[in-house]
Amino acid sequence: MAKKKSKPELSGISAISPAEAYEAAYFARKCGLTRDEALKIMREAQRSAEATASFSVKRQN
Repeated sequence: MAKKKSKPELSGISAISPAEAYEAAYFARKCGLTRDEALKIMREAQRSAEATASFSVKRQN
């Protein structure tokens, strides 16, 4: 029996949840971007928010 081929990633972006894919598609439609561009922007914003949150926690101590 042959092995099933794994599905190749379409964009080179790591796996995304269905909710994240839906949000990226919506954002892309509204802003005239591709889904990959929207996902990249969303992830950059998330990283920025996480870095800001960790900085504020360190500062409080």
